[in-house]
Amino acid sequence: MPPDLTDTLVIGISSRALFDLEKENRIFEEDGLEAYADFQKDNEARILEPGTAFRLIEAFLKLNEKL
Repeated sequence: MPPDLTDTLVIGISSRALFDLEKENRIFEEDGLEAYADFQKDNEARILEPGTAFRLIEAFLKLNEKL
């Protein structure tokens, strides 16, 4: 049985909005899936930079602290 979300605000956001993945997307679009997969493997330990929606999501999460 799915959870009851009647009184819950649910927000969906893409990983490209949450994190700056423009370089990764450019590699995928210009060089293809294999180059993209290689780049991801070579950079799997790198911490992602915040994307355009990162601060917005941080603000939404802080709303939980007020409850």
